[in-house]
Amino acid sequence: MLIMAGAAFGQDEPPRFQDAMAKMKSERVSFLTEKLQFTVDEAEKFWPLYNEYLTKREDMMWGKREKMHKNFDPSQLTDEEMGKMLNELLDQEVKLAQLKKDYFEKIKTILPIRKVLTLHRVEQEFMNHMLNKIRESRSPGDTRGGGDKGGFRGPRN
Repeated sequence: MLIMAGAAFGQDEPPRFQDAMAKMKSERVSFLTEKLQFTVDEAEKFWPLYNEYLTKREDMMWGKREKMHKNFDPSQLTDEEMGKMLNELLDQEVKLAQLKKDYFEKIKTILPIRKVLTLHRVEQEFMNHMLNKIRESRSPGDTRGGGDKGGFRGPRN
């Protein structure tokens, strides 16, 4: 969910959303740095590579999301068209997994293997952390997330 929201971060988004995304990115840096206990040298080498990975992942996720939502009306699609769409989505999942594998191989040249393996778990912890912040910031009865407590909020439609 946050990946999809992150992919939407751009020029056309409201400033409030851009601010929330910038805050989330900053919080990710603090969270991962603390959990992985980077040395200065590790951090200097890790963050440019990891940010490159995140950008590519977000671009791929955005493409996946667009494919799923673009002209997606099951009542208007043939079984053949839906089968093709499903195959494209599954192919995209494989590409995302390969992207992660490729970047983790590069990260292994920067960080000790223990930190690389821990990174996988810490990424999930960060996502859970952000989801909890969203839940905590909701107003009672608000099923969209957000609220007025300064948590992460996506753009309003």
